[in-house]
Amino acid sequence: MAKQRIVRVDYRLIHGQVVARWIKYHPVNRIIVADDELKNDDFMCDIYKMAAPGNVVEIVSLAELDDALNKKNDDVMLIFKNIKNAQQALDNGVELAELNIGAVQTGKDSNFITSGVALTKEEFDDLKAMQAKGLNVYIQPIPENEKLSLENISNKIK
Repeated sequence: MAKQRIVRVDYRLIHGQVVARWIKYHPVNRIIVADDELKNDDFMCDIYKMAAPGNVVEIVSLAELDDALNKKNDDVMLIFKNIKNAQQALDNGVELAELNIGAVQTGKDSNFITSGVALTKEEFDDLKAMQAKGLNVYIQPIPENEKLSLENISNKIK
């Protein structure tokens, strides 16, 4: 089974920050993006694979995630587009090492947390539920930032 070096929610998926910063802090052999919509878009899959030159990029559906993690004994970075996808993976029985909230797309009812992260009350409640199941959940947009716990940001949620 793969060792999850970092599990991240980032709506941008693979981009310069992932390749230039996160992988330096958490060296990996493979980047796995778990997203049903993206899995069915061959053109965008190719774009994301090209965004991480020199890295093995695997794009899988949420249902395929457990098999993708179990097929190799290597170090991986796992990326979800949103909190719902991470929740779905947990509901599917995938064990996540942690959950780094890095970039969440701002919505109508979002509350600003820190640069790049705005959460709705529903998203925050989903994260609290995941944490209650024993998952380490924290907010950290870039590796140089301090990790923020859900407790540290609860006063920002309306």
